[in-house]
Amino acid sequence: MRPFPASFACLLLLAAPATAQDWRPAPEYDVLLTTWNIEPSELRLKADRPVRLRFVNTSNQALAFSAKGFFRKAERREQDGASVKDGRVEVPALSSRTMVLVPRAGRYQVQGGSFVHRILGMGGRIIVE
Repeated sequence: MRPFPASFACLLLLAAPATAQDWRPAPEYDVLLTTWNIEPSELRLKADRPVRLRFVNTSNQALAFSAKGFFRKAERREQDGASVKDGRVEVPALSSRTMVLVPRAGRYQVQGGSFVHRILGMGGRIIVE
């Protein structure tokens, strides 16, 4: 049996699945959750590039960041998969939660997790280009 030439081995490595991401250089964006607000109200991200989202809750109560379409389409690291339930991220009071994902192009609505927060305007949008 003949060994593979080095050039063939290099081609195999280059043909690795596109879903294998290098998460380390992902830029970090802070998303501030307060009792009645999400800041920034508009978050702009680059499509198909890893980002690190850090959700910071400054409230004395647990808050949620809900963006069903955004989370459904995004590729998440395996260890971050459980952080999103039904399109929302729960953040305990006075704490933060970080996740790394690859967003897909689109415009997505963002809302607070509870009905009262949504009625009082806790929302925004994510634009991925």
